[in-house]
Amino acid sequence: MDFLHDSFALEIASYAEWQERSRTNNFFELVYILEGKGLQSVNHIQLPFHENDIHLLPAAKCYKYLIEESTRFLFVRFTSSYFVPLSNDQVDYSSWFSRLNFILANHHHHPGELIQDLGDRTQVKKLLDAVLYEYEKKDICSAFIIRTTLVSILAILSRNAQKRVLDGKMISDSKFADLLSFVNFHITNKNRITVDYLSEHFGISATYFSEYFRRNSGESYKDYVLKSKLKIAESRVVYTTTSIKEIAWELGFTDSSHLNKMMKRHYGKGMLQLRKGR
Repeated sequence: MDFLHDSFALEIASYAEWQERSRTNNFFELVYILEGKGLQSVNHIQLPFHENDIHLLPAAKCYKYLIEESTRFLFVRFTSSYFVPLSNDQVDYSSWFSRLNFILANHHHHPGELIQDLGDRTQVKKLLDAVLYEYEKKDICSAFIIRTTLVSILAILSRNAQKRVLDGKMISDSKFADLLSFVNFHITNKNRITVDYLSEHFGISATYFSEYFRRNSGESYKDYVLKSKLKIAESRVVYTTTSIKEIAWELGFTDSSHLNKMMKRHYGKGMLQLRKGR
């Protein structure tokens, strides 16, 4: 990696023919195609790629690029520590870790353009160009500017993931749609997803909250939170190299045995089975 930081790394690489890359201990990578074209292959599924495309590469996924014209890539590598606030930071990024989880859990893990909304794609391209500028400038403030810019990029990716989650769902209550978004984006923050906190935050009676949630979603709030966490856990164990113990801790399970028990109960497979079967 050409630009190393505690929580992210950047690399510009040019390939006339694809070469395997070392990608250990990362959460996922964003790939920005600066120039070139060819085919992106993920788990033996192939789709064309072109200049200005933006892709997502989970850590433990089988992928490669079949290059037709010499291609220049910008790789932005995230690690889970990206959202751990550093002692000298004035901004607390820790809550953004939920967004990273949400993106990974709701990505289809197929090749192709990451962002379907054309306006959002244009915005992310501008932000990646700003990252590229700071990458080349490499002055004393560049790392901080890149890190804050990546926060904005991930916010837009989260918004696109949320659109996919809600696509086709008939939610007539806009407050409930906002509530779901809030829960999804704060799923690892136990203090912000309690019934008391949500009731006060969204102006819903605490005694009515359970009925309100079930009426709008068709399931209990407790089941929705558990299933959301298990979906993230499944994605993390299949598409990253994070330990099962760490996944359990980050998602608020008592321990890895508790997480494994819940996964087997709801999906019929344990965490190790999921990891070995990827």
